[in-house]
Amino acid sequence: MASPHAVGVAALLESATGKTGGALAAALQQATNPIPCPSDTSAYAFFPALDGGAPQTCQGGVGQNGWYGSGEVDALKAVG
Repeated sequence: MASPHAVGVAALLESATGKTGGALAAALQQATNPIPCPSDTSAYAFFPALDGGAPQTCQGGVGQNGWYGSGEVDALKAVG
């Protein structure tokens, strides 16, 4: 469900700032609230990774990780 939200905020950004292309992508990237990897992944134990059935792990840091990407897009931060 992240893609529709990101596209909606990108549309708001374009209409508010007139940015397009790489400038729009950079502005959208900067308009996120970082989310760290979850500390408890036991809820995902039933869904093994595709690389041999090992438990899933979240890789990366607070600003960029394998579960939440860059974080939660923030429409108010984007156009505010």
